[in-house]
Amino acid sequence: MSKSASRYTLNARNGLLIDILLSIILILTLAYYLTRGLHFQFVHVFYIFLLLVPAYFFLYKEHQSILKRCTHHYTQGSSDHPQRHIIKFLALKFCFLGIVFAIADPVFGEEDTAVPLKTGDIMVCLDLSSSMDVRDIENTSRLASGRNLLKSLVNKLSGQRIGLCIFAQNAIVQLPLTRDYEQFKLMVSDANTRHFSNQGTNVGGALTKAMLSFEKKKAAHSILLITDGEDHEASLNSIADSLSLSNIKLLSIAVGTESGGPILRSDKKSMRIDAAGNIILSKVDLSLVKRLSEQTKGPWFHITETYPNPDPILTEINLASTGYSRDLKFKVEQRVFHVPLFIALLAFFVYTLIPFRIKKK
Repeated sequence: MSKSASRYTLNARNGLLIDILLSIILILTLAYYLTRGLHFQFVHVFYIFLLLVPAYFFLYKEHQSILKRCTHHYTQGSSDHPQRHIIKFLALKFCFLGIVFAIADPVFGEEDTAVPLKTGDIMVCLDLSSSMDVRDIENTSRLASGRNLLKSLVNKLSGQRIGLCIFAQNAIVQLPLTRDYEQFKLMVSDANTRHFSNQGTNVGGALTKAMLSFEKKKAAHSILLITDGEDHEASLNSIADSLSLSNIKLLSIAVGTESGGPILRSDKKSMRIDAAGNIILSKVDLSLVKRLSEQTKGPWFHITETYPNPDPILTEINLASTGYSRDLKFKVEQRVFHVPLFIALLAFFVYTLIPFRIKKK
């Protein structure tokens, strides 16, 4: 074996030993962190490592070529030529490994994330009295129109808690304040006028329940009242005074047309008639929501569409919370793809800074 061939054999052997040593360190480090919760989002990416097999074959062929190369401008591969070639291969290999590990999206541990919110909680008071079944909105019931409004509204919320209070003669908090928007939409879909056997419309009782649902803090909360306005109780004045003195904004929404529609019997098929044989009509009472708006200094809306636009209502909710902020804190998995990317970048610098061959002087 020639002197240069012996030198190549020694350098190749040393390079292989360094490669094995670095690979073992990498495997042991991965094994340690895998036991402590490290995992990868895209494990199938590791199949790209099969490309290392032809890469090693190319390394062997290139070294064979180095031994035979001899020109007047370059050394045949002086004593450090094969060694530099191996170092460049190892640098390129670990640059490749770092990129692949980064693409696999490693996740390790959790980190606290805080999202600033500038809105308080929202409590919805939904009228479920029998008059809400009147189909005077484009042949759609008032209740269905109210449901559509709430579903559209909740789809545009961004972290606020929302709750549901249903009422007729009595009031019940059907869903406490929550950020589970899907659960809220499910509760709204299930709401119907058969929830209460005692019919009537006690708006004051519903507003009281809603006020008690909020936590005692300086937050700009909102109550969203959806009703056809036919209040049968006389307790609104004291409730309106309490709302006006609190930091709670009332948004009153009247659902239904002023021309009204016939009230259906419990079978939802036949219409109610009075003693004279006339059909009993139910008309939206705008005077109620207007009075509440004046007393509480809150906005009021009149809904006469099957699919109302929630944007004006959401704007009022956001305006109510101006100047108030809080942080929504939660834990998320910590992505650490930057670590293998840094290793890949470092290896790439090593690869570019080491020349292939040195010119003769």
